[in-house]
Amino acid sequence: MSEPKLFGVVVTFRRPAALATMLRRLRDQDRRLDGLVVVDNDPSPENRDVVSAFAQQGLDVEYVPASENLGPAGGRAVGMERVLGVADDRDWIVCLDDDEPPQSSTTLGALLRFGQEMLARDPQVGAVGAVGGRFDWKRGLVVRVRDEELTGPVRVESIGGGQLPFFRVRAIRDAGVFSRDLFFGFEELELGLRLRKSGYSLYADGVLWRERRRNAGRLGLDLRPSRGVGRVTWRRYYSLRNTIFILRTNRMVVTALRVTILHGLAKPLVNLAVSPLRAARHLGLNVKACRDAWTGRLGRTVEPDSGNEMFEPEQGTQAQAVRSIDSEVGA
Repeated sequence: MSEPKLFGVVVTFRRPAALATMLRRLRDQDRRLDGLVVVDNDPSPENRDVVSAFAQQGLDVEYVPASENLGPAGGRAVGMERVLGVADDRDWIVCLDDDEPPQSSTTLGALLRFGQEMLARDPQVGAVGAVGGRFDWKRGLVVRVRDEELTGPVRVESIGGGQLPFFRVRAIRDAGVFSRDLFFGFEELELGLRLRKSGYSLYADGVLWRERRRNAGRLGLDLRPSRGVGRVTWRRYYSLRNTIFILRTNRMVVTALRVTILHGLAKPLVNLAVSPLRAARHLGLNVKACRDAWTGRLGRTVEPDSGNEMFEPEQGTQAQAVRSIDSEVGA
């Protein structure tokens, strides 16, 4: 029997230089993709030209202009649906962020081998990746896996964006693609929980995970939720809204209420005396997020624009997005 194919989905947004770097890294992998879909959330001639240039160099890549800014969730859904039209059930789909290319030329091949090895052990494998997360259903937070567990395959409930999630095509056909309604934030968790409900397992490569923590100086960390309020950003809105929505759709109403009251309302209220302006902005944005989550108002409801007077200027890239309501658990 021939080897399974590996397809890729890259979602890009106004970053032609980053997109070029990503495609260059993919072109140079020792295990090349059998097909790549680039979904452009803000279609531009620059991005189209970048894709065309790499296609001429032999990269099997298709450029797909989105009808509007669909966010990472919607863009990945579009790309996955394109792949499902040509892939077999035993094939794999890897989702990539335009600004987080594979760290070495052997990354994709190594993770594909890890996926096939896990499939030999567990026929119900639905996804694998470099780094994953677990969800605390009582607190409504993604929790950090302990360093001591990172010695081999690690069972997780989600594979983070930017952490090279590999999805089995069969599993995606059964559970569905990413939810467009989430737009941004915790779309990986929502899909991971759906895969688990459909009977599939998710694993992260603990050895690679530990190596990434060591390289980033993140071994031995004791991360806890902050009691203060940070910058007011559009990412915060989507993280809070989507967390509550995911809890509600999984029938965890008590936890959804807890997150609404404690994280959405109480925290900014407590901080009014310390940081009145920032806390007031947080409260206004949180009230909207909570209201939208409970009424089911989803999609792109807040523009990802740091120029909005409600928001404070952001630093860094999408890779630094909030991964839990009050703390960065990440790798």
